[in-house]
Amino acid sequence: MKSRLYALMAFFLLAFGLLGLRAWQLQVLEHEKYALRSQGNYLKTERIPAPRGRILDRKGRVIAQDRLAVDLVYEGGEVAFKERLLPLLGLKELPKGPAVLKAGVPEHLLPALAELVAGQKNLKLVERIERTYPNPISGPVLGYVLLANAEQVKRGYHPEEEVGQAGLEAALEPYLRGKAGVRAVEVNVRGERLREAILEEPMPGQDVVLTLDLDLQKAAEKALEEALEDINAGRRQMGLPPASRAKGAIVALDPTTGEVLAMASSPSFDPHLFARRPVPKEARALLEDRDLPLLNRAVQPYTPGSTFKLATGYALLEEGYVNPATTYRCSPYIVYGGQVRRNWATRDMGPMTVKEAIAWSCNTWYYQAVAQDPLGFVDRLAQRARLLGLGEATGLEVAEKEGLLPTRAWKREAWGEPWYPGETLSVAIGQGAVLTTPAQVARMLSTLFNEGRKPRLHLVKRLGDTPVPPRLERVPGRFWGVLKEGMRKTVTQGTARHVLGDFPVPTGGKTGTAETPGKRRGLEHAWYMGYGPAEPGTSYPPLVVVAFFENGGEGSRVALPAVKKVMAAYWKVPAP
Repeated sequence: MKSRLYALMAFFLLAFGLLGLRAWQLQVLEHEKYALRSQGNYLKTERIPAPRGRILDRKGRVIAQDRLAVDLVYEGGEVAFKERLLPLLGLKELPKGPAVLKAGVPEHLLPALAELVAGQKNLKLVERIERTYPNPISGPVLGYVLLANAEQVKRGYHPEEEVGQAGLEAALEPYLRGKAGVRAVEVNVRGERLREAILEEPMPGQDVVLTLDLDLQKAAEKALEEALEDINAGRRQMGLPPASRAKGAIVALDPTTGEVLAMASSPSFDPHLFARRPVPKEARALLEDRDLPLLNRAVQPYTPGSTFKLATGYALLEEGYVNPATTYRCSPYIVYGGQVRRNWATRDMGPMTVKEAIAWSCNTWYYQAVAQDPLGFVDRLAQRARLLGLGEATGLEVAEKEGLLPTRAWKREAWGEPWYPGETLSVAIGQGAVLTTPAQVARMLSTLFNEGRKPRLHLVKRLGDTPVPPRLERVPGRFWGVLKEGMRKTVTQGTARHVLGDFPVPTGGKTGTAETPGKRRGLEHAWYMGYGPAEPGTSYPPLVVVAFFENGGEGSRVALPAVKKVMAAYWKVPAP
């Protein structure tokens, strides 16, 4: 009996000894290993999204910024307090599966929803960063953001991170994007949050100050909208169906610095549509809109029409084909190569120099001037036009097209055909294969205004604390004054006199009506480029404005009044 008792005692002593030894091993020898494993059971890390930098106008007014948004997320199954929850959300029933019940919960609903959601595993309030636009500008210029796509996630973006997809939002992405932070969260076995600590603070993106003036930007956008009435008045006269929207662009610059004071494109869109979650069907419909509202027409190439005559006049003068006194008769037509080439006017307008040819936009003057050497001149014209800023990128931060300045070599490569002399006559008046963007035309006019100093255009005035300085390059030329006199005569005597002749600020400019292949008369591209002040001794700051309307009709009917409105807004003068 005693031996059995001793054996039992020995067994228990051995068992307790082994348990004690194991406890010592766990608590002493393997303490660090299991402490870390235990900590991993209740500690987790979370990403803290970083706000994008703000976009501001030149006076510090906020155009785009981030705000904290809260979504109510449902993960499926039954929920408590459904009879109170659904009326708050404006719902009759819960969805059948996981869904966002309310994106961007209004602030006044947050306390009530927080109370109802507390302790429910299949309902949660989720914070996120949302892009918002207190003072939205033209959507095609500003652009928009979307959640990172698969390719962007591969490049290091988080799936819930907003990324600039177009316009300035995309062009400035490296500066606007912030760096996410990290926090540690302690949770219990039921998944309830107990404590949290920030391990790494998020770093917001840099603020970007634009060169745009919000007031002038709004004036340009309004001028684009109001031009629809002028477009349709012209179409009624031509027996054409009315347009539903104006399609065009306005660019306004400080010519001395290349700063873009306004850039508007029409039709436009509200960039906040793309920032909403989920993205509404109205945003998706923009992608299929035939009028291409996502397209920034300020940086797309079009046939420039008679605005190009300034480049032709510059080339003719500088290359020695004409001098300021060279005179040709502005006849209603000429016959060249067996073809009749007409002026816009059906009457004989008499003898003209290059100044009057600019002012009255005389096609036949230019035909006669370039007919001296049509094959040699076309290449020289392309070289000279490029010096003025046409046919090349302007320097803008947003993506832009370069356009086309045709040459004999270009045609051989592109079409496998020789250049014909008659083609030079078409290009000389801004027709044929030549293509320029409204931004390039504005840069050309700035170069003429500056008498040979060509500015690099820019939309950004300051990146964070770093200013973006103006950059100008010298362009060779001796006849700037002659060309400017011609543009001044456009307003005092010529094709712009009826609209700007009595304007309070002296201005100069050039109208343009560009024929479009395959389109009926009345569907030409409408252009006007204007600058001021055009005479010394005035206190008004310098300004260049270009207006373009796709299939808008006559430039003097549509684009000219639009430029006048922008000028009046900038100089704060009446527009009689």
